Amino acid sequence: MDVIVIGAGIGGLTAANALARDGYQVRLFERSAGFEPVGAGLVLAANAVRVLESLGVSLDGEAQQLRSMEVRDKTGDLLSALSTSHLATQHGPSYGISRARAHQLLSQALPREVEVTFNAAVETVSEVRGRVWVSTPGGEYAADAVVAADGIRSSVRAQLPTGPGRLRYSGTTCWRGMLDLDAGDIATEAWGGRTRVGVVPIEDGRAYYYLVADAPAGQPGPTTMTEFAALFEGFGGVAGDLVSRLDTVPPLHHDLFELDRPIWGSGRVLLLGDAAHSMTPNQGQGAVMAIEDAKAAMLALRPGVEGALQRYQEMRARRVRKVQLDSRRIGQVAHWHNPLAVAVRNAAMRLTPASSGDRMLTSLVAPGVALAVTR
Repeated sequence: MDVIVIGAGIGGLTAANALARDGYQVRLFERSAGFEPVGAGLVLAANAVRVLESLGVSLDGEAQQLRSMEVRDKTGDLLSALSTSHLATQHGPSYGISRARAHQLLSQALPREVEVTFNAAVETVSEVRGRVWVSTPGGEYAADAVVAADGIRSSVRAQLPTGPGRLRYSGTTCWRGMLDLDAGDIATEAWGGRTRVGVVPIEDGRAYYYLVADAPAGQPGPTTMTEFAALFEGFGGVAGDLVSRLDTVPPLHHDLFELDRPIWGSGRVLLLGDAAHSMTPNQGQGAVMAIEDAKAAMLALRPGVEGALQRYQEMRARRVRKVQLDSRRIGQVAHWHNPLAVAVRNAAMRLTPASSGDRMLTSLVAPGVALAVTR
């Protein structure tokens, strides 16, 4: 069986690896001139790590293993902590890693049989007599199936009978970057009402950071460091240290949109990652879900193309929708700014037992939760 994978981001590279290693003939289309990772860093939780290891991609020694993920208030006082090291013995480790390093590991792992075509922006996708035809500036190609991982504004999704779907604005905008900052082995997020700051240790003694603020969609945001620092002033602890170390406005800025409801594909076209279910990054599971999708798509295609979309959706729909809605809810709660509501929220978080956090984290990373990992 031959499969075209569209998009060479984290999800597309994982899909190409999984499909090729399972015996499929794979052609990978990427619209850029080469492998170009987009973004700064990410958290790869244990559920993603297991999928990558099953494809021969090890993060050991390539990324920063995380001991804990903490939420703090604006002053730096602890609200909650999830112990990833506590669960690592049972479910495996979680890591902080730059997107560039993750992208490099996945591209280097591609089997030689995978045909990679760059400068191949997809123009049309159509299904004719049991084949999917894909046209690019370089020509027209046919395959038994297409797996599209071409992002939140997927051109493939827009051409399906389902239509492009509705994008939903979260009400927040985000700046991201990386910095030489030794943050140890704890990922920290600080909630400051209308603003939020996250610091994630990654490889080589650096940190990936993100800064989130309430804002109408489409605003350019601060253009000077003085304005930017004023927007995020008042943070203490690690978050405050991060803000104080910035000497320029972070290089990456984008509004946080999500796909209102997942769209999994049509016919012989399967969507994965942001193309299928873009979500807000409030659980650090966006790339993780794409990695799981990739393995699930391979498993769904294994019995044949007929019925693959239904099998794929059955494996992924309930799990992904829960993660998407939970991420949406967490983002809303994190940006509460009414003083009474914030006080009640913070008190409730401090009083929540650690065992409750363990159960929540286990629901995300346990092997039995995702059929894509266990079959």
